[in-house]
Amino acid sequence: MAVSKIRARKQKVLRSVFDAQISQPTPLLPSAEPGEPFGGPPPASAPAIGVTSGPPRQPTSIVSDQVRWDRAWHVVTSRIQLPSSVAVEDSFGTLASESQDLDDVFASSLPLVLDPRSALPHAAHTEDIFSWHTQQVRQHFVTHVLPLLAACASQGGHSQVLLSSIRTLEAAHRQYLYGLSAIVRGFQDEAAADNAVSLFRRDLHAIIGNSWNQGLQGALRDVLRRLAADILCTRSPRPPRGADLDENDSISVQREELLGLVESLYRVGLAGEKFQVLFAEVMDSCMHEFIREMYADVWDEAGGNRTSSGPATSMLTGCMADLCDWVENQYGHLAVLVFNRVGVQIEYADVECWKEVAIGRLVTLRIQELFDIVLHWPQSKGGVEDLRSAVTTAQRRLQLTDTFSATLQKRLLNPGRSTLSILQTYISMIRAFHALDHSKVLLDRVVHALQLYLCQRDDAIRIVVTGLLANPKTVDPEENKAKLVELAAILNDPSQQQGRHADEDGLDWNDMTWVPDPVDAGVNYKRPKNEDVIGTLIGALGSQEIFIKEFQSIIAERLLSGQTGFQQELKVLSLLKKRFGEHALQNCDVMIKDIQDSKRVDAALGRNLQRETDEAGDVLSFHSKILSRLFWPSLPKEPFSVPAPVAAVQQQYEAGFERLKNARKLSWLDHLGTAVVQLDMEHRSLPPIECKTYEAAVIYAFQSEDGPSEGSQPVRKTFEDLWQQLMIDEDLLEAALAFWVSQRIIKDVGNRTYVVMEREEEPAAEPAADVTAGEDTADNPQPSPRKSKGMSSKEKEQQAVYWQFIVGMLTNSAPAMPLGQILMMMKMLIPDGCPWSNEELQEFLDDKVAGQELELSGGKYRLPKK
Repeated sequence: MAVSKIRARKQKVLRSVFDAQISQPTPLLPSAEPGEPFGGPPPASAPAIGVTSGPPRQPTSIVSDQVRWDRAWHVVTSRIQLPSSVAVEDSFGTLASESQDLDDVFASSLPLVLDPRSALPHAAHTEDIFSWHTQQVRQHFVTHVLPLLAACASQGGHSQVLLSSIRTLEAAHRQYLYGLSAIVRGFQDEAAADNAVSLFRRDLHAIIGNSWNQGLQGALRDVLRRLAADILCTRSPRPPRGADLDENDSISVQREELLGLVESLYRVGLAGEKFQVLFAEVMDSCMHEFIREMYADVWDEAGGNRTSSGPATSMLTGCMADLCDWVENQYGHLAVLVFNRVGVQIEYADVECWKEVAIGRLVTLRIQELFDIVLHWPQSKGGVEDLRSAVTTAQRRLQLTDTFSATLQKRLLNPGRSTLSILQTYISMIRAFHALDHSKVLLDRVVHALQLYLCQRDDAIRIVVTGLLANPKTVDPEENKAKLVELAAILNDPSQQQGRHADEDGLDWNDMTWVPDPVDAGVNYKRPKNEDVIGTLIGALGSQEIFIKEFQSIIAERLLSGQTGFQQELKVLSLLKKRFGEHALQNCDVMIKDIQDSKRVDAALGRNLQRETDEAGDVLSFHSKILSRLFWPSLPKEPFSVPAPVAAVQQQYEAGFERLKNARKLSWLDHLGTAVVQLDMEHRSLPPIECKTYEAAVIYAFQSEDGPSEGSQPVRKTFEDLWQQLMIDEDLLEAALAFWVSQRIIKDVGNRTYVVMEREEEPAAEPAADVTAGEDTADNPQPSPRKSKGMSSKEKEQQAVYWQFIVGMLTNSAPAMPLGQILMMMKMLIPDGCPWSNEELQEFLDDKVAGQELELSGGKYRLPKK
């Protein structure tokens, strides 16, 4: 009931505004005589119908005026009455001939209908001819034209739909305006006639403008989008910069086609509010498409020598200036031409607003691309310049940091990313955000999650320190890829060193580039002097003490290695002293001094040892590095029984040292040394082999007490025998045995028993596969889809991606994982998922174990120790 009442109320309101009931022409009665009421026209000898003067009319005069009105109304309305049906689609009936238009009867009847109060003051019932014509046009349009428009919208392509609809409406206009033109001929005042025509056109266009159907609207949207896209070059190469629009013939033709279409729509009443909204939507879509196609992933500074100026776009460069130029000279120009055709004036302020909208959309695009801009730094400086010139409000700064933080969490902070890759991205972030915002406020907002994640990576500090100690001029590019070489370059760059010329309040009164602190800065905000990549990294990884402790550990490893020169280490130490102070790195100075002093002490003691060994006939050469225990990092002790000749030389070395350095004694760290051994086998002699001291002790344990003799059996040792003889750590013993097995000096014969290989044996040939082609049985299974044989390049590439992901997980997430956990993380974190089953992954991992790229221990897979 409520719905019926609402519908009835709407119909009542509609009828009060648009009356659908119109009067018909007054009929003539065939029984009446000519000149009588409802009869034909008066005979030619009868006095002409007109306004009479004299005394007031009698009742017969009232009847006479009404009759004259009825006859005049009949003459006019029957002449301009629209056809009751449509005979021809594009004509709506036949128009009257010009001879009928000049009929004297119509001409004499028209003034009576137009002004009945003056011409027929005693007529009791009169009507407004304009309202009558408007009502019949409205009824005719609804009854006959709308069905034709619906039929046009369902046939042919979009261009054909528009053409047939416009032709249909043009034919309707001709019919409707014919009647109107016949009426306005009775006006003596030209201004009144023009006003009447204007009002009629307004009402007619309102009727047509509110009668759109979905087919017509869709066709018009498609045609407008196609023409506007071609004119604005959103789907084709743009004309040269600075070239006038008319110089491009293709664009000129398309622009004229669009303007002609708009003019046709305007003439038939389809260029009202709905058209303007539709065109605005099309232009908005073109702007989106243009910005996406022209500037997405385009971060060069092309066009940077040209600037755009205006109230809202002052002094923009690069892509911003190019976009503003496009909005003003192409986008705005087209909008002005189109809206002028429909009677809407575009102001200059509107064009400036469009520039602001375009800049906002380009900024949104750049914000979405910011992570890629960071990854491609410094080639992407143009993208940062676009953001720096437009991200000036607190709302846009917040949008930038929120979007970047979400992207960072999704694309970088996951177990599949190596620590080196994360640190390289962090360095690019520091540089890009410093170029974007010198205040570092934006960087502080997005970096917290990254810093927390780096603190969970155990190798982060070591990678940073190793990068500082790397040589940026090294000739090995592959080694540079595995290190943060850019840190060494930054450390050697004087411009990157942090300035310390500010006064006590942190203000530099000579800084002519000073700007106020950002409005969104924190309470304890302090403006940085420069981007300070190294300082920012150290602050993110922990305190200064932690960094220096790791630096000392790595320096110790390098000083104890076989490296001959330490120029790079000394240079880095000198530069770090400027950053952290002399006292913080005092231990490193002592360590380097120990190595330098050790060379002199070792040389002096070595001369005495040489004389003693020459007298005894030994050929053992012995050198050592003497360390100050309190200043070096705690070095682990892994004692074992060294060979007797080495132990004897050590005792002589200790005695010489005690004589040289009073009240000081040596404590040996045997497992940290290196040795060069010469092996003489029964049937072969090997070149000198450099190895660890514990490896040398293990192979020395295989030496026969009687020496090599013809026909003797090879020496055989078990793992338990070696462990009891050398009193060595089991892990070191396993590593030493594996080393000599790999050198083909000993071999494992099973049951943890090892035998010396006196003769060099040929490697055993792998058994050939015996698989019958075309069979697929339990005895002859088909090759696994994960095997390399018969595998496509795409599958090999997929395997490589999965393997890198597994290496990243075992390096960064956990050192050892069971099969189920590895597969679960692969399915969760690989973007496209992992289609492998447990059996397929196990087969793949077993291949890696066989290739010594993985180790399986206790049901967990881990990377082999290097």
